[in-house]
Amino acid sequence: MKIPKYPPLRSVRLPEQLRIRVPDFRQKFKQLQMQGQPITLEGRITNIRQMLKKTYFFDIIQDNTKIQLLATTNSTKLDSESFKEHFMLFNKNDSVHATGLPHITGTGELLIKLDRPMVSCSPAVREVPSKLVDRSQINSRRVAHYISLAEARKVLTIKSKVLQLIRNYFLNRDFVEVQTPLLAESGTGANATPFITRSKALENDQQLQLRVAPEIWLKKLVIGGFDKVFEIGQNFRNEGIDGTHNPEFTSCEFYQTWTDLDELMNITEELFAQLNVDVGSPIEFKPIIKYEFVPTIEKMTGIPFPKVLDQTSLLDYFAKLDIPFPEIKSPLILLDTLCSTYLEPLSNENQPIFIYNQPAELSPLAKSTEIEYGGGRKYDISLRFEMFINGREYVNAYEEENSPETQKHKFELQQRAKTEYLDPESQIPDWHYIEDMKYGLPPTGGWGCGIDRLVMLFAGVSRIEDVLSFGNLRDVIRQ
Repeated sequence: MKIPKYPPLRSVRLPEQLRIRVPDFRQKFKQLQMQGQPITLEGRITNIRQMLKKTYFFDIIQDNTKIQLLATTNSTKLDSESFKEHFMLFNKNDSVHATGLPHITGTGELLIKLDRPMVSCSPAVREVPSKLVDRSQINSRRVAHYISLAEARKVLTIKSKVLQLIRNYFLNRDFVEVQTPLLAESGTGANATPFITRSKALENDQQLQLRVAPEIWLKKLVIGGFDKVFEIGQNFRNEGIDGTHNPEFTSCEFYQTWTDLDELMNITEELFAQLNVDVGSPIEFKPIIKYEFVPTIEKMTGIPFPKVLDQTSLLDYFAKLDIPFPEIKSPLILLDTLCSTYLEPLSNENQPIFIYNQPAELSPLAKSTEIEYGGGRKYDISLRFEMFINGREYVNAYEEENSPETQKHKFELQQRAKTEYLDPESQIPDWHYIEDMKYGLPPTGGWGCGIDRLVMLFAGVSRIEDVLSFGNLRDVIRQ
């Protein structure tokens, strides 16, 4: 009977065959004493070698584990012409079903010596490229890249492991994992520009936004009675694309009641130290050096921080420091520029740092308090920290603002900044959240981490597209 080119598995698998996955075969071969028993393996061809006219060697892979197949005219019981006609049809990346006897070579290598013709279950009708080197080729031909380079697949395997470890960390501490809305009337939760869309299911094709962060939804659940909650999911920000940013990205956020800033720092150190043990990196995560925002900038510049953090005072401070003004001159952007100029570079040389006690203008959802520095200067400081490594932000965490009136005032200030300074990153207020806060938000610590950037760190890659299954947004639309 002629077997079709793309047969259903039931037509090639025989009931009497002992079929086993390749990793299990390698692991269990000795203990199962399979030496004299035909074994059926399945996988994709990664390499083909012909020796003389009567011998073929095939390397196949399944579940990231390789095994060698040996086919000869004698073992397959084919005459020379039939053998040639049959085995010359196989190509790299063909998916095959092969049966034969386990055999140990003189060098101790385990292989399968085929005792019948091999069956093609899905031929590769497009030639598999050799290793892609050109970045544009890699990014626009991601499927071919995965086929030709095992290391590329390894990065996604590391990402899967990181996600599993983080999930287990929180589940083992009795957190509840949830999924919150991606589409809503307002995509609030961070200082970012949302994507806008519409729904035909709603009246008048109502305008909706893709979420920029899950924070507000998760805190609503805390108000609703969930003391420990976390989410790993996708977020969308209608902003630039570069080596560390993509409009669609994965984050993990958790919220835990009765948790202060010091406890959030301790959790961060513990989680990253555990990831370091299980995944591995050249970075030491305990203890992490701490830098306080205002005193550290003053120490580095030798110039006292402005007493008032409005636009005029901050622009005057920039002039004294002789550093370039950002394009948008809102207090939020000016303060953020000071941070990126003086504080973030302190994290170089694989040195994780916490930047804490940041001006309240930088974080409208964080709880704030008044702190006095030298000379009677008082600042409204958010109880927040960010963790940076090699100049990149990995964690943003703070004690959550739980006063409805204070949160409302901070939202109003954000609205004013958006109008006055044309600042697209100013937070979009969520007035429904203010109403929910009136039920009572317990003292709560919140924490967020960008998973893609984290995987870059542990996988040792320098560009975010390398940890995204089909690259960044520009790459995706070309595939």
